[in-house]
Formats: sequence, C-alpha cells, structure tokens
Amino acid sequence: MHHRKSVYFQTILILFLLAVGMCVIKYKITRSPHYTIGLVYVPSRAFHEYLGNAFVKKIKNNKSFSVHKFTSASSSDLILVNATCNEALESDADILVCVGLNCVKGALKCAQKRESKKPIVFMGVADVVKHGFVKSIGPSGSNVAGVESNSPFEQIFNPVDLLHAIKEKAKNVLVPYAAFNPETLEDHAQTLQAASKKISVSVTLLPIDQFNDVLPKTAGLLLEHDTLLYLEQDGIAVCGPGLGKLASQHNVTMFAGSIDGIKDSALSYAADPACLADMAFEIAKEILINKKKPGDIPVRQATVPRNLIINTKLCEEQDLADIDIPAVVHRIRADTRFAAVHDHIIVDGVVV
Repeated sequence: MHHRKSVYFQTILILFLLAVGMCVIKYKITRSPHYTIGLVYVPSRAFHEYLGNAFVKKIKNNKSFSVHKFTSASSSDLILVNATCNEALESDADILVCVGLNCVKGALKCAQKRESKKPIVFMGVADVVKHGFVKSIGPSGSNVAGVESNSPFEQIFNPVDLLHAIKEKAKNVLVPYAAFNPETLEDHAQTLQAASKKISVSVTLLPIDQFNDVLPKTAGLLLEHDTLLYLEQDGIAVCGPGLGKLASQHNVTMFAGSIDGIKDSALSYAADPACLADMAFEIAKEILINKKKPGDIPVRQATVPRNLIINTKLCEEQDLADIDIPAVVHRIRADTRFAAVHDHIIVDGVVV
C-alpha cells in the first residue's frame, strides 16, 4: 500500500512539473521582446516638446516598448546637443529617435565618430537630402531612416491677412518677439509688418531683450492696440498663456500662431504635427520588430496639417463678442490664399 501511494505521489509530482515546464516554455515563446527607444530632443522648443510628448503618448500603452528621454537645454548650443547625443549613443537604448535639425545632426556626427551602428530615426526636419542626412529619399543603405516634413510654422500666407478675414475691424496689431534669441524672428516679423500695410493694418513690432520683460512690456502697449499676434516658434513660446490672459484683461484679440492651439487665445492658427510621431514610431517598429535595416526603408514624407481654431467663449472677452461665425467661415473659404485651412476650421472643438 505504501509503495502504491509513493508511486501515485511521484506521478502527480511529475505531471505537475511537466505542466509548469510547458507553461514556462509557452511563456517564453509567446512573450514579446522588450525594446528601449532613446528619444533625443530639446524640450525648450515648442515644436520639439510637442513631438516628444506625442511620441511618448503613442507608445504609452505598448508593453513591448519603453522610452528613455535624452534632452538638451539648447538646440543652438551644439556642444550641449552633442553631449546629449553621445549620452544617448552610450546608453542601452536599442534605437534613437531624434527630433529637430540639430539633434539629428549631432546624433549622426557623434555616431560617425564612435563608429556606432545604433539605428537612428529622425523626425521634425525638412530637406533631409540637402542637410546630408541621407543621399536620397529612397532606400539610403545607411543606418538612418525617418520622416521628412515641412515646418509647422512655415508661412503660406501673411497671418495678418487671415486675422483680417476674421476680424475686419483689426487696425493696430502688436507683435512681441524675442530679440535675445539667436533664432530670432526679426526678419519674418519685418516681412509681416510690410505686407500688412497693403490692407491698411498697422503692425507694431515689440522686440524683447530679456525674457522677464515679455509680459510687462506687452501689457504697457496693449491699450494702444486691438490685437496681439503671438508666434510660438519664437523664444517667448512659454509666455503664450500669460499673453492670452493679458489680452482678455484688456479686451484685445489674441491671434496665436502655435502648436496645437493656445487655450487662452480666442484665435489660433495651429499646426498639428502628431502624425510625424506616429510615422516615426512605425519606422522604429519596422526596424526593431520586423528586423528591417534602416537603409532599406525610404524616407517618409509628410505635410503637417494646419487648423484654424476659434474659441467663442474667449471671443467675448477678447474684442470679438459680435463675431459672425458663418460669415467668417464663408470669407475664409472664398479666399484661395487660405486653402490650407478651408477644411480645417474648428469652432469650440467642432470641425465646421
């Protein structure tokens, strides 16, 4: 009897161990490998930060991937950029996704010096062949792939023309911009000023020499103007919400050229570059999961969509209480200059 019990328990134990073994084997077979993506960008640049956040959001719920952020304090200080790129190349990241011209340049330069074979995916850059990132937009044969796109701030038309189509009574527009930034918008601002004279709109340029002067200097001039034009690609990008609140306090219209819209602005001409992050992630997956060589993947080309965003609640606070939305939409769609936004007019979150 004792022998039978012993054989019985041994059999149960063997079956149990076999079952556990099968589960372990099945787990190892079905378990997805995990990859780390090194994201290299400059968070102080509005466009870079938006793309970085959009990329992280894209893979947030994908358990096969994690993101390690490598950020530089400045895009114009190439020493800082290169240090960040070297740190990313030294890390355990399986692939680098680089945002913006100088981050891509830095990563490629550092990778070449280190003779690194780590794949590099670029996004948020234009003219990639001209800059020497790849030899052609077809398969490059190199260790680089990515998404080429137009600038989200590319001026297809004078923004004051669009403003005038919305607010016909606009006469005096204030344009603050950062004179302390090496990437200043001064040339663009002067062009905007000259073009606005053709429609009898006076544009006052307000160069800001110190960041802390943005709000007080703007507030001091708002009484003499009916509109505040804010351009987010400038060095005063983080001041958008504060400028919007000033506009409401002074019953002045704020028209923001921005990424994804400014919540404190009655009017925004906003770029929506999230599609670039989607495309860059798809390329990264092709390389990591499908084991494609970066050099076998042609450069993806994308156009950043633009939206005209109107917030009617803020219109009441910012000198547009009498705005006639149907009439505004009709004027914009009747003007071929604004073709880029004909089908992208959003009023209180709804496409019209």
